[in-house]
Amino acid sequence: MKTIYLVPHSHYDVVWAFTKEDYYYINEIILKSAVEMIKESDFRFLIEQTYLLEMIEQRNPDLFSDIKEAITAGKIEIADGQYIMPDPMIPAAEVLVREILLGKRYCKEKLGIDVPVAWAADGFGLNAQMPQIYKKSGYRWLAFRRGLPETIGYRVSEFVWEGLDGSKIISHWMPLGYRAGLYLDKLEEAYEKLSAFATTSHILMPCGSGGVPPQDDTIEKVTQWNTEHDDSKMIISTPSDFFNNLEKEAKELAQYRGELYSPDLQNTFPDVVSSRIDLKLAIKDCESSLLTAEKIVTIAWIYGKQYPTYMMAEMWKKMLFLANHDVLPSCGIDEIYEEAWEYITDIKKTAHVLVNDSAHHLLKDENRGDGIIVFNPNNWEVTDWVETEVELEPGWGRDLGIALNGEELPSEVVEVEQMEKESMCRAKLGFVATVPPMGYRVYQLVKRDKEFMTNMDVKRNEVITKYFKLSIDEKTGILHVFDKDDRKIVEGNELVIDQEIGDLYFHRSQFDELIHSESGEGIHFSTFKPDECRIERGPVRTVITFKDSFYCLQWPYYLTKKFGSILQRHKTIDIWKKIIVYNDMPRIDFITTIDSGQSHIRIRLKFDTGMVIPSYTRQTQFGVINLPLPTTLEETIKSPSVNWVNCQEGRHGLAFLTRGVPISEIKAGAIYCTLLRSVSVLSTDGSSGPLIPTPYAMELGEHTYIYSIYPHSGDWKKAAIHRRGHEFTYHIFALQVNTAAFNRKFQSFTLEPDNLIISALKKAEGENAVILRFFEIKGEGCQALLQMPSQIKAAKCVNLLEEEESELEIKDGKLEMAVKPFEIVTLKLLFDT
Repeated sequence: MKTIYLVPHSHYDVVWAFTKEDYYYINEIILKSAVEMIKESDFRFLIEQTYLLEMIEQRNPDLFSDIKEAITAGKIEIADGQYIMPDPMIPAAEVLVREILLGKRYCKEKLGIDVPVAWAADGFGLNAQMPQIYKKSGYRWLAFRRGLPETIGYRVSEFVWEGLDGSKIISHWMPLGYRAGLYLDKLEEAYEKLSAFATTSHILMPCGSGGVPPQDDTIEKVTQWNTEHDDSKMIISTPSDFFNNLEKEAKELAQYRGELYSPDLQNTFPDVVSSRIDLKLAIKDCESSLLTAEKIVTIAWIYGKQYPTYMMAEMWKKMLFLANHDVLPSCGIDEIYEEAWEYITDIKKTAHVLVNDSAHHLLKDENRGDGIIVFNPNNWEVTDWVETEVELEPGWGRDLGIALNGEELPSEVVEVEQMEKESMCRAKLGFVATVPPMGYRVYQLVKRDKEFMTNMDVKRNEVITKYFKLSIDEKTGILHVFDKDDRKIVEGNELVIDQEIGDLYFHRSQFDELIHSESGEGIHFSTFKPDECRIERGPVRTVITFKDSFYCLQWPYYLTKKFGSILQRHKTIDIWKKIIVYNDMPRIDFITTIDSGQSHIRIRLKFDTGMVIPSYTRQTQFGVINLPLPTTLEETIKSPSVNWVNCQEGRHGLAFLTRGVPISEIKAGAIYCTLLRSVSVLSTDGSSGPLIPTPYAMELGEHTYIYSIYPHSGDWKKAAIHRRGHEFTYHIFALQVNTAAFNRKFQSFTLEPDNLIISALKKAEGENAVILRFFEIKGEGCQALLQMPSQIKAAKCVNLLEEEESELEIKDGKLEMAVKPFEIVTLKLLFDT
């Protein structure tokens, strides 16, 4: 006898094709209807996200009371229970943890329940560390809609999913999605299809969809089914009932290790994440700003400053909204992103204020002076270029400089923002700072007295450093990089334009040929025209600036190679590229700005490594993924990275580091980053959603992108690319302070060895303790050594919900513990504050 668990539900989109208020209106009606059916019959219902419950609690207390009563009676089940259902593939790892933490705390405090079922109804895949995140957040089971890998082969709907660290969770793939039982007149057809995939006699049949009210003839249809079938029984149920019975019967389930990112998602998700690119860049910047501010605020709290509990909570709620599976992927209507941009502005402003206040608290210096404090949010010492805006009293000029302990250091005035009577009132100063782990160093503003010489050799279109040699093509702007032995490392930073007639979900083109590339490929009517190429050598770095423009029409447009491009008309795109190399850092930075006036195009960035069949390692949340080797030179791998991708062939390696720019395609040693996809409709054919105009998604106007390449010898572990990528995203930053505490340096926490990264430092939820979270990234077990501030009293190991698991021993302010490969470790620390 087979048992069919019909699970009535309604997937909640906070925003998507309707606005947030529209979706609240819709879902309030849905839940009222569900509650009435529960009161009148043996009906059941599923609710996913606590954001909706929080709104109902505030706006409709009576309905909330009815929902709470139904939950207590077991008639409504909270499945997933996150604050808002996020996209699981591209938010920062900490953002995913906080969605669960905030949502599950709400469920426990307001409803008195735990949530055992993770319900991934609408994400674009699941990253490889989700089994560990789920298990350490108290989930027992997972039901998901998208991402079943080919290695399982669409053969079974139940299997054991193993995370990078070995954590395992029993998982159910929804073969027919969450609409399997939506059409009550087609239950027989759905049952036959689901039975073919089921591994036991227990069959899960979700009955609902996004924004669909419960159907009042559900019980009648279930009764009819049971009357007409002797070999199966259908019950109106919840996911927990299904999994409890599945677990009792399932003896051996197939196992899978790695991320749930299926071929169909590879053909969709990279296109989705390259729409509305400005929004994604801003959200990723918010992530790093918020997590960095949280660390600094928490350090200041340890040293006696009041913790801004309300402000931090509000910022995190806004950040969790931005991580929503329709906000961050940017696949909704234009109107919903007005609120997103307001949240982005609020987070950035508030983070800046909190960091500034914390900086002055930590300095505690009453002697006034002109200083620059540089913070490092990483758990290792970082040496890097840093820029800051400074405001100066009259009398300062272009001789502005920086000193440490009275010793002047090389620096550069990057930008003068205001001059009054030959005196500089506001400027941007840049220099290379060395900052202790999770701490700061204070530098002094001085009038420059020394002339510093660069060790770089600069010629007309060539720069030679002690690490490599660069040359730029003055006609195309294409960069060529060679090592000291004249072996080509990479060439590119080339813009490639092709047609875009797709939508927010899919890239589509009517033809395979490019519109045009900076190297000259594409339609013969159009061309790129160079406007400027210059090299500026400073004492710390050398900057190559290249400007060109794209014209839709050139003359002659036949035999152009023979006659040249003489006349250009209909300019639609301006491009500015800055390529930055440093005296003493083996990294090449890029700042590219595009001002586009042309719609329905896709602009990609291309780098060619020259490697034939390299291996690729991509960062993922709390870990790394080794991408599958292509079987042919023409095979394309589409897999967006979080912060970095490393290409390796033999002992030669090249890492690509980005601040939010999605590395979306890898092909035969070439890396493609989609910078812009100009589309004007949510879905062109109705397959992904309604055909709603989205004029703001045409991405007209100016866009700026920051990314880097890091050539290295040896593999990514030896070159510490995990650290280079992390410190590029969570970079050191500087503030002007009125203090004379020059050369003061401070560090709070250090963590060794180098395969351990601190991802969070925060105040514990609801108590006066500090939460410190770190993870192992190389896949190598180790003995962790954590050095903490002297005020430390006690330490406990906790799960991701901050629930205590074990006591830890502290000796002389240090903590040692064994860490497993790819393990996420969360500590609760008690201090004398």
